[in-house]
Amino acid sequence: MKKKETKFKKTQVNKRTFPNFLKMIDERNFDLFISSYSDIHPENIFHCGFIYTHKQNEKLSINEDAAFLLDNKIWFARIEEIVKIVINGEDAGFIKGRIYLQKPDLIGLHEKIKECTEDDLFLTEQTKWFFCKELRKKIMVYNLNDIIQNNIDTKPGSFYTRSEFNVESQKFLTPVEEWATECICQKLFDNSLGYLQCDRCQRWIHYDCSGLPKEILENLDDHNFNCLICIGEMKVEKIKIKQNEQQKVVEQSKYVDNRQNQIIDEKIKIEKQDRKPLKSKQVLTQSMNHNKLFINEKNSKKPIQKIKSK
Repeated sequence: MKKKETKFKKTQVNKRTFPNFLKMIDERNFDLFISSYSDIHPENIFHCGFIYTHKQNEKLSINEDAAFLLDNKIWFARIEEIVKIVINGEDAGFIKGRIYLQKPDLIGLHEKIKECTEDDLFLTEQTKWFFCKELRKKIMVYNLNDIIQNNIDTKPGSFYTRSEFNVESQKFLTPVEEWATECICQKLFDNSLGYLQCDRCQRWIHYDCSGLPKEILENLDDHNFNCLICIGEMKVEKIKIKQNEQQKVVEQSKYVDNRQNQIIDEKIKIEKQDRKPLKSKQVLTQSMNHNKLFINEKNSKKPIQKIKSK
């Protein structure tokens, strides 16, 4: 009896010690499953730096992006962790990634979301585990600002991101008002559309907004392209240049007139300095009277000439 009781107790301990791993897997509670299994069989847990996709046989590494198929839905995620677990001599692979949201997930948050495309992805702080067999393919996700600023040629089937999105706060890391618009129509940049780059401002303009006829668009390499904004600015600059030239002519004319007036004033001043000052009328009258007196005195002193009689 004692032996049977001991054996019974040991079985109870085993049930408490080893959790129900299959239930964790069925419920997709992979965080708990991996941590619990690691506590019991640490030698059977392997953290990997990369994995190969099944069909394309592409190498997928940490911090790269991938598409998964789960519950008839495509999930996009940035890889954070790849774990291989050996269970009963067989390998089981698990991938953890940060989830990307798409346009339909955010359509009600802002009016501008309607201008986004199916290629727009918004990285979130939320994470999710996938079975390796749920991995479909590796994808390329470009930063949209890098595409615009560095003129990057994206691969067909690639995606791009304008901003990350915080699910908890329901806010974009980059405000919608700061998202790239580029074209003069002010619509969000759509990498799938045809664009022309203005030779003057380097802004990217939709074909439909360029104002160019189809025959020129087809042979654009032979033409310089300026957007409508730059064309307007260049017209304003020409008007300003013409006004400045006219102003210079007016100022130059004023300068010549002022200089001529200065020369005339200087000549008059010099002539006045060289000219002797005229005596006043009173001084002249006194001088004339004095001369008369002097003549009279002189005449009075002359001897009177006697007239001889015949």
